[in-house]
Parts: sequence; structure tokens; C-alpha cells
Amino acid sequence: MALTHLNALTSPVDDRQLRALQIALKDLSPTQIAWVSGYLAGLSGHAVPAAAEPAPVATVSLLYGSQTGNAKAVAERLGERALGQGIEIRVRSMGDFGPRRLIKERLVLFLVSTHGEGEPPDSAQALHAFLHDPRAPRLEQLSYAVMGLGDSSYEHFCRTAVDFDRRLAELGARRILPVQCCDLDYAADSERWSADVLERLAQLAPARPSNVVALPGARPSPPPTVAKDTPYPATLLENRRITTQDAVADVRHLALSIDPSALSYQPGDALGIWFHNDPALADAVLTTLGLDGEAPVRLADAELGLRQALIERLELTQLHPASVRAWAELTKARELTELATDAAALRAYASERQLIDLIADHPARVEAEALAGLLRPLQPRLYSIASSQAECEDEAHLTVAVRRYQAHGRDHLGGASGFLGERVGERDAVRVYVAENESFRLPSDGDTPLILIGAGTGVAPYRAFLQQRAAQGDSGRNWLVFGNRHFHRDFLYQLDWQAQRKAGRLDRVSLAFSRDGAGKRYVQHALREEGRELLRWIEDGAHLYVCGATAMGQAVHQALLDILTTEAGLAPEAAEQSLDALRREARYHRDLYA
Repeated sequence: MALTHLNALTSPVDDRQLRALQIALKDLSPTQIAWVSGYLAGLSGHAVPAAAEPAPVATVSLLYGSQTGNAKAVAERLGERALGQGIEIRVRSMGDFGPRRLIKERLVLFLVSTHGEGEPPDSAQALHAFLHDPRAPRLEQLSYAVMGLGDSSYEHFCRTAVDFDRRLAELGARRILPVQCCDLDYAADSERWSADVLERLAQLAPARPSNVVALPGARPSPPPTVAKDTPYPATLLENRRITTQDAVADVRHLALSIDPSALSYQPGDALGIWFHNDPALADAVLTTLGLDGEAPVRLADAELGLRQALIERLELTQLHPASVRAWAELTKARELTELATDAAALRAYASERQLIDLIADHPARVEAEALAGLLRPLQPRLYSIASSQAECEDEAHLTVAVRRYQAHGRDHLGGASGFLGERVGERDAVRVYVAENESFRLPSDGDTPLILIGAGTGVAPYRAFLQQRAAQGDSGRNWLVFGNRHFHRDFLYQLDWQAQRKAGRLDRVSLAFSRDGAGKRYVQHALREEGRELLRWIEDGAHLYVCGATAMGQAVHQALLDILTTEAGLAPEAAEQSLDALRREARYHRDLYA
């Protein structure tokens, strides 16, 4: 159900108004928000009785639902700060929290990301479903606060957090802070919310310095800690093309040297890559706008020249709808002004262009500071790690498709992929950090069968999976379902799979090369052709993994539903419930990207 429909059912405030309120309230303290609430109540002509302050609690639970590790990182930082203030707090993944335990909790903080079309991360699925079940229990004993991470370029911005916040209130829980929705550049908003939370916890959970609770599952992090904001300088050892020269895609295998005592990862994790934009692209922006690259601009924490800011600090290759909307206001261009009123059209326009396309098609005079102000901060890109530290202790391998395309009358190059594929030389340093992916892990039981479904570079984590299983001596069967364009041009890591097959670790391989035959054949077609065998593996306890583009993941999901209806004889609703059950049992794992 669309967010706007949810608003219509549960609130007289529509989505646009809700976002406006969020922006208006984000700089206010809890005390100021309480005052505003009273002021608005006065305007409405109705007195609103003050809610009774909840009784103090002994222990706080902090639950995070994270797909790429950002929500987890914010949660752990907040937990450490709370512990430092003597507040008894337990930090854990939503996936490790039994949903029915909510009926015994007194004070819970929820930090959750949103993905795809407003979907919760895999680790939050069970808790989200529990709360939205019509039979969900009343939660009058519970006080709570919710923070969401998302991307405002998507229609359902932070929908999971909004879902949690509204549903908890509907079930009688007491909201101690307004829901905080954070965009891609979430640092300032998450810090402000964390400060507000700590202020409220000081009132609701009295400090007990002699009896604090450790963070379960948190890794020991000797200083200096490698994290998103404090990356590790890995050294490029190898940059090797693994598609043929006549292949459509230029896919590279990259090997990075790391210190395992400073940087550790598990199969299924991704590596976050901080990169610099192409200097030639920055110069093209300056030339198009007639700006001086030495003109000073002030960013959040520093003043630097505009050219340096464009190369090192600002987003040039992923155009955000908010930047298009700001440019429309600046230029007054009719086409952009009309576009800014249609959210779906605006997203489509931005997704197909880089900044250079926008400013070239709609030129305007703009000051250096104004340009820097309308661009989003540069964000790292995530790449699935294609190696296991059990085999390559001091290396991390990546599978990178260098994105090149011609559009809008000019050549384009991907931001991070162009940086890695074209501008980083051997022995150069690349700033990296590990983005943990707890929902895309190998099962603890090495006898468990695996069905590994991937297209293109989505096959990367499966290379790590099989390396890990080999190192551990696991005996579980493995089935690889791989798709790409051409067998002879794009069969990524073909020699690796042949070696695994020869060693007896790859029991079954199903291939789908979409451009080799008269009709296009994709991984979903291969799955349907072997539906009965797939069901047998699932009945034997197999875990399903899907990695690749979002569209591929959706097609595979539909193929699985089709197999459950045609081969297992389930009704469509029962087929959906069966896949949901696999997901709740942590046997259906997806790692999808745009």
C-alpha cells in the first residue's frame, strides 16, 4: 500500500505535509517540540491534556534493522554513549529479537532503514509483520522512539520507520520523541536525534554506572576503528578485466591489500569505497557554468576551493531529485518547473542524468557557494566482497563493472566504477570500510545446501561463499544459478567455478546467457525449468540466496512463486506465505541494488 494511502487511512496529514513537518521540526529540541504541540493545539481551539510522563525504567532496548550496516553503526554509537552515561541499555539486531518480547519491554528505541519500494530490511521483516498483524497485542506499557534511514529520491522515503512509528502508537505505545527520517547524508540528523534521545533517557532511565550492560555481538574495536567516516587505506594489487574485449560490459576483478588486524570481513559483507570524481568532469561543470575553480566554498566542516570540492566532496554522477528541484527554482525553466511537481517523473529524470546533463540543458548563472549548496555530499559506493579471509587473509577482492554509456549528447562514466577502473593505479591507496550484511550470511551448519542465484556482478559473494566452505571443510551441497549476456564473453569467474566443480564443492550449475540464443533467457527461466529440483532442495533445508539488480530480484521472486504454485500446487497467497516463512527462518536471503 502506498504511503499516501496509509496516510489517508490513518491521518488527515498527507505525505507532502508530513515531510514538511519533519523538516520544520528537525532542528527543535524535545522541549521546543512540546511547546509547539501546545501552540498548535491552541490554534485548533481544543485543549490537549498533557500526557503523563512514563515511570522510570531499569533497562532500555535499542533495536536496529540494517541492510548495509548504517543503522547498526548509528545504533552502536548511541548505545556506547548511553552506556557512558551509566544508562543500562541492550543493543541488538531486530533479527535477533523475538517479536513477542515487545509485550514485556518498557522502553525501546527503533533504528531501521528502508529499501526498494518501502520495504523493511530482511532483519526487520519478522518484527514488522508481527506489529502489523491484525492480532498484534496492545502495547500500553511501552514507550518508544523511532529513527529511519532512507533516500528521499525514492517515493516511499523512510516508510519502514513511519510504519513502525504509526503502528506502535496505534497499539497504545507512548511516543517519547517524534519519528526522525534521515536522508543519505544522515550524520547531522542522526546526531541530533541521538542527542535528544540521550536527553530523554536521562529522565526515563536513571543512570546506574555500576551496573551497565555490554553490547551483545559488538566487535572489539581497538583504536583506530575503521568505519565509514574513518576508512582504511587499502592498496590496489590487481586490476584485471574478466570479460572479453568485445563484451558489452567491462568487468574488472580487483584485489586490495589489507591488514587483517585492522580490517576483517565475513562472506556476504560489502566493501564501502570512498572515491574521487573525475577531474575532467569537474572541469566540464566549471566550464559550463563559467565558474572559477579556486572560488572558496564552505562545506560542513571545511572551506576549500570549488574544484577540489567538486572532485572530493560533492556528488556529480548520481543526480538527486532535490538538486533538480533546486535547479528548477534557480533557472525558472518551464520544463524543470513542471517536472518538479511530478515526483515520479522527477525521479525518472534524475536517474537518467548526471549533473553535467542538467546544467548543460538548462544553463544559468550561479555563484560557487550556491552550486555547492544544492549538491548532495559525495557518498561511498558498496561492492560485494568476492573473497573469503579464510583463503585470502590479507586481501579483499571486488567485482566491478565499469559503467560507461553515451547519453544526452555526451559520454558518461560511473563515479566509483570509473575511479576504480580508470584512475586508480597499481599500489595506489583506496579508502575502504566494511559494510556488514548480517542478512546475507552463510548458515552456521556447514551441511546445509545452498542455492546461489546471481546475474552479472551479483555472482561476486558466491565466490566468497565457496572459498569459505572449502576452508571450513563444509560438506553441504551447492547449486549455482548464474546469468549474463554471452557465454564466451561474460562468464564471470568461469575458471573458479570449474575448479570448485572439479573439487566436488559445486554440485550443480544452471546457466542463462540472454544474448546467445534466439530468445532472451534469464536466471528466472533457468529456475522455472528446474522447479521440481529446486523444491527438492528446499525440502532438504536449502538456503536461497539472490544477488544482483533489483529488477532481477523481483523476476526471481516471481519465478519462485510460480514454482510453488505450479510444482507444489499452492494457491498464490499460500505461495507468498511460504516465501515469507523462508525469509523469517533466515533461509531466503536477498542482496539487491539499483
